[in-house]
Amino acid sequence: MNEQPVKVDRVSWQNLFPWMIIFRTLPVATSATVLILAILGVLVTPVGWLLSESLFINDALRDNEPFLAKVAEINRSPYNGVLQAADNENNYIEILGAKFSGPRLVFQRIVQPFYAIFGGNTSTREFLYFLFGSLWSMVVWSFVGVGITRVCLLRLTRDERAGLDDAFEFGFGNCITSLLAISLPLLAVLLLCLPTFFLGLLLGFDFGTLVVGALWFVVLVISTVMAVLLLGLLFGWPLMISSVACEGQNSFDAMTRAFAYTFQRPLNYFLYMLVAVLFGGFCWLIAFQLTEGIINLGYWSTSWGANRISANRIELIEYGIPASSAVEESKGFGVSGAEIQSPVNSGESGASVVDAESGTLATGRAFIGFWNGLLRTVCVAFIYGLFWCMASAIYLLLRKDVDDTEIDEIHVVDERRTYELPPLKSDSSGIPQVQPLEPESQSQGSEDSDVG
Repeated sequence: MNEQPVKVDRVSWQNLFPWMIIFRTLPVATSATVLILAILGVLVTPVGWLLSESLFINDALRDNEPFLAKVAEINRSPYNGVLQAADNENNYIEILGAKFSGPRLVFQRIVQPFYAIFGGNTSTREFLYFLFGSLWSMVVWSFVGVGITRVCLLRLTRDERAGLDDAFEFGFGNCITSLLAISLPLLAVLLLCLPTFFLGLLLGFDFGTLVVGALWFVVLVISTVMAVLLLGLLFGWPLMISSVACEGQNSFDAMTRAFAYTFQRPLNYFLYMLVAVLFGGFCWLIAFQLTEGIINLGYWSTSWGANRISANRIELIEYGIPASSAVEESKGFGVSGAEIQSPVNSGESGASVVDAESGTLATGRAFIGFWNGLLRTVCVAFIYGLFWCMASAIYLLLRKDVDDTEIDEIHVVDERRTYELPPLKSDSSGIPQVQPLEPESQSQGSEDSDVG
């Protein structure tokens, strides 16, 4: 009896575990196109917040509201909002001593201003500050997000590499669609506030309170609808932008798809988000530690020379001059230890400590801070790009779960034929002959050829 050899087929892990497509987003997030788009979004976002601060926030309000002052300081920086939040225990999951955050930081960084808008405990100026800044962030990330997700979706579904010009063209052409998709639930909530506003006017009178109390169930029904809309928007806005990039349809379709995927498959969505948080947190942990390690190595390597010229010179360059204690550091600035130890009694010594940093040194420290900040901005841009790439992968998974659409299906804009048959022309004997391909500019003149 002949024994046939057993042929073992290759196991397709992606078919067994479709959620592994999330892991494929890392190479896309590190591509030059995604990084440039993410850097653009990270750098442009603080511009709108600075403008909003100059329009609506004054020094008195900032001094009386410590929380507002802290938020304004974070919003001025392209990277502090993410880097500082990484140390907050509410923003990371600790596993074996490692802090996993990453995508959660990006998510909270974008949606946090909306909590202040709907919190109800803000003044008019604070409300306008958060409203203007939030709208600016929506505009910026509607453009950048749809560009990044389009690049990622083409790579995941068709294994095509889209260039920066393609991403910009698609972003400019569809940013309004993605912006309207996010705005539709907000506009619906605003319209629902109109009847509650008039009911609130009645609450200013005793008899009106009695009437509103009897009709309070109406307020609860309206509030329930608003809560559902805001809940769907809270978890569905990344899916809306991914839908615009994937399907190429209108804003209403993107919004309804995001709501349907969020509410029809909440458990699937939660599991995919958990995988994204853990994987993205691991990637962020490496990127963050690598960035800070590079900066620290720069200071460490240069300290060998700088500290030989002046004791603790590199600490002064890294942290600046402490106004309270700089006894050893004073050698590099011509300030004696006695002057620093008793600035109050010495009269002019206090001013000498404060003014000890020359303009040249301050400029040099500013240059060093600029390059360090640029490196940190690239690090933060990486996690923003990874966030949008993973959002597009999760969209493909949820679309497969709900609509049973194959993952590799995507809307293609102006797809051109890659291969064309060469033209045929009959000779004098009537036998078709293959002709060489002509340039596109000359092909118009050969339309009257006898094609067999």
